Amino acid sequence: MNSKTNYNKNIFYIISGETGFKKTDEEILKSLGNVRKMDYTSKTSYFNPIVWINLIWCQSIVIWFASGHAIPVILLNYLFNKRLIIIAGGFDVANEPTMRYGAMRGKSRAIIGKWILSRAHSIIAVSKSNYQEIVENGRVNSPKVHLIYNAVSKKENHQHIEKKQQILTVGEINEETYLRKGLDRFIKVAEKLPLIQFIHIGKWTNNKGIQCHKMINYVKSISPSNIKYLGFIDKKELDNFYEESKIYLQLSRHEAFGVSVVEAMSYGCVPIVFNAYALPEVVGNNGFIINNIGECKQAINKIVTGLPNLTIDFNPKFNLTHRQSEFERVLAN
Repeated sequence: MNSKTNYNKNIFYIISGETGFKKTDEEILKSLGNVRKMDYTSKTSYFNPIVWINLIWCQSIVIWFASGHAIPVILLNYLFNKRLIIIAGGFDVANEPTMRYGAMRGKSRAIIGKWILSRAHSIIAVSKSNYQEIVENGRVNSPKVHLIYNAVSKKENHQHIEKKQQILTVGEINEETYLRKGLDRFIKVAEKLPLIQFIHIGKWTNNKGIQCHKMINYVKSISPSNIKYLGFIDKKELDNFYEESKIYLQLSRHEAFGVSVVEAMSYGCVPIVFNAYALPEVVGNNGFIINNIGECKQAINKIVTGLPNLTIDFNPKFNLTHRQSEFERVLAN
């Protein structure tokens, strides 16, 4: 990623809960200007007077997700009329009734979400699939939606070690993600391939993201012995698992992008993903796109029984420098 450019506006960056991709965007924004961040961790944050101060100070407001934490700033922005950019990349624009997932399934949440999107000067989509959800579910005019893929740091010089015959997936485990992230499918595939080691990495939480063992205890109780659940681990350990794992499995029913898939691909893992939402778009011709458990098992067998090593054609639009340049363009408009 390029160092700080000549573009140097004041940017008020608003999130609700820290994640890796939000931190990545914070660093990108800091390379483009002066950034003040506010993390809405509780309802008391809505009444923090620093919001007024930051709205007076900034030229642009960037908010991750068109959700409730955006409401106070948007209401105040009726007075200030600062440039408002919303990154809509997941639950906020989804409508997946089979899983009861998405803010756009109807009623008050959908009304509020559409109003939030209507107040934005620009909306950033993180994939073509996500772009379509924003336009169709959010009823947004397409000219104000900008496609800027999520990004990861390309591992140009990582050491090449011999891959283990193990299958990795990464993601949070709670009652909501169990179906959305396809953990039930992951378990079924592991049952059909008892001689292969499966590894799951990710936090064990409740639906509010707070540490909780209720769902992981259930998941472990129905899982075969060839699955290891490691929970949350630090970035260096995670990178080691990407480095040594031959296959990365993502059997989600909904993904607006799939950051972990791209991270795995950057380490040379062969991705196998379900044919759902953004996953085929992200993988392209670099792995296997499957439609059922049987196809998944066949793909795994092809890889572990001698499929020549695939050369991952890393999409340059997934690079940090590309997201940075596209952010700069949107902020400058």
